[in-house]
Amino acid sequence: MTWALVVLATVIGTMVPLAPTLYVSWRFALSTQQEQLNAYALRVLDHTDAVYADAVSALRTIAAMPFPPCSPQHIRAMLQITEEALSVVNIGYGAGDVVECNSWGMLNYKLVRAPVQIEQPDGIGLILNWRPTNFGTDRAILILRLREYSVLVDQRQFFNEWETSNPFTISEVRTRGALPIYASYLDRDRPTPPDASDASVEKVSRNWAVTVRQPRITFKEHLQANRAVLLPLSAAIALLSAASGLLVLRRQSSPRTELAKALKKGELVAHYQPIIELATGRCIGAEALVRWPRADGSQTPPDMFIPLAEETGLIGRLTDQMLSAVIEDLGDLLRDDPQAHVSINLSAVDITTGRILPVLERVLDGSGIQPRQIWLEATERSFIDVDGARATLLELRRRGHRTAIDDFGTGYSGLNYIQNLPIDLLKIDRSFITAVNTEAPTRDVTPYIIAMGHELKLQIIAEGVETENQAEYLLTQGVSFAQGWLYSKALPASAFLVFWTARRR
Repeated sequence: MTWALVVLATVIGTMVPLAPTLYVSWRFALSTQQEQLNAYALRVLDHTDAVYADAVSALRTIAAMPFPPCSPQHIRAMLQITEEALSVVNIGYGAGDVVECNSWGMLNYKLVRAPVQIEQPDGIGLILNWRPTNFGTDRAILILRLREYSVLVDQRQFFNEWETSNPFTISEVRTRGALPIYASYLDRDRPTPPDASDASVEKVSRNWAVTVRQPRITFKEHLQANRAVLLPLSAAIALLSAASGLLVLRRQSSPRTELAKALKKGELVAHYQPIIELATGRCIGAEALVRWPRADGSQTPPDMFIPLAEETGLIGRLTDQMLSAVIEDLGDLLRDDPQAHVSINLSAVDITTGRILPVLERVLDGSGIQPRQIWLEATERSFIDVDGARATLLELRRRGHRTAIDDFGTGYSGLNYIQNLPIDLLKIDRSFITAVNTEAPTRDVTPYIIAMGHELKLQIIAEGVETENQAEYLLTQGVSFAQGWLYSKALPASAFLVFWTARRR
């Protein structure tokens, strides 16, 4: 992004912060309103369930009592339960089509039992909106029916009277069968017809469903109610937008951004350092090493950008590009010579998570290249999560890949640590090779590492071999392979193919 674009973005962000700020805050207010409606609907539903449960408990209690129907004891029991149950206004008994007695005593008039309108999931029959003529009230009654018994509940019990002062409206309380026991639009005292633009929430339990609603907050109402807060906030956002423009410019040149762009453009390339069989001097393969050439002809050192890739989560993309580069650069060689191999470095994330497994499968599928031709290297610190590493290494071995522990001796691995890992090769770090036949303090470490590799029955690769004396020493110690400047530096693909042809004979 150029300075001109950054300045333009800053000006736009400074001039027009008000509209998006107000819109976002309005959407937040709508979300808050919906959350409040949701909480209120749950309270109403909980209350409805509680009233219903109280009435059902009263109904089942009286139905289980052994008193003779309409006997004094029976009537006293119905009265006692009515007084104790918070929601029940009366209990009636009738074996036929009429009610014979209730909590107040024997009936001296004929009261026909209303037919059940709906069966609830719990087996209770319901009669909704029954309006008695002999109870001294015209309020709608809900009747719960179980065999000969009926429990009467004032339907207004299903929502507390204090709800009338709530900013939310209880639009409906209804059975699961969609029959309402209360609807605000049918309320005789406060009819409130629903509006399609209202904000509403429905909640459902086993037996009941409730709907609550409230007029939706309009953008104009929100602006008027919050202008004292929103205008200063908009000014603050204008300042932040100016600062963000500068931050965007800085990020364009950050190391992470540069690396991400280089990966996207395919600027990172693979060079190949030959691996030599010490006993014959023949080239048997190569290690693929990533290089980052810059436009000015310089190179960014791998020890700078590889740690950056690991820290910023770009290492997976880097590994994937290296795999693709190997197939493109050396695919023909690997297909023509099944004994040839290329070694690729994996990260700790690749090993411990198994991320690399599907990537390898996808890259090799249909390529004509065998898994045994792709060797995989990882440093000692990649095996800190032993269980995760072991699972990945076992699957790689099952597929036919060979795996190596790289830069061995620079970490903390010991015999007891690595002997439980399914690895095939051990690579000795160049610092220990440099100490061979010198007075360096680390000169005694090299034979110890070689002996450890032999004890674990691992093939050994020596890195950083620069002299004939080092090569001769390693050969006498039973080291299988070597790589280093004695043979060749890391080469571009075309140069490596020339080297391969010359040293393969």
